[in-house]
Amino acid sequence: MTETVELRNKPELKIILNKREFTIVDAAEPKNSGTYLYGNLTNVRLNAEQTDWFVPTISIITSFFAGGGSKVGNFKNKANLQIEMHNQKLKIWLVDVDFKKAEKISLILSKKK
Repeated sequence: MTETVELRNKPELKIILNKREFTIVDAAEPKNSGTYLYGNLTNVRLNAEQTDWFVPTISIITSFFAGGGSKVGNFKNKANLQIEMHNQKLKIWLVDVDFKKAEKISLILSKKK
């Protein structure tokens, strides 16, 4: 039984779930592409996009003491899927993807480990 979940069309990002392994096709980060055994999975973590308040806060404090009037923007940590295996770690950036599909993949891989 094979199931293909297409997370993004351009650049292509899809995960193909097979009986004993899964295949990642990541055109944005080709080093993530490959076929991996479920048995090698140790951890799967899905991280949603969130604002990082630490950097803007430090910038404001530094700007205040330096007397500058520099603008401080929002710093966001991009959504990603981290897949850890016995011998390597993958970080798949989830830019312009259907996050519900990413959640589905995360749950399936977590159950297979």
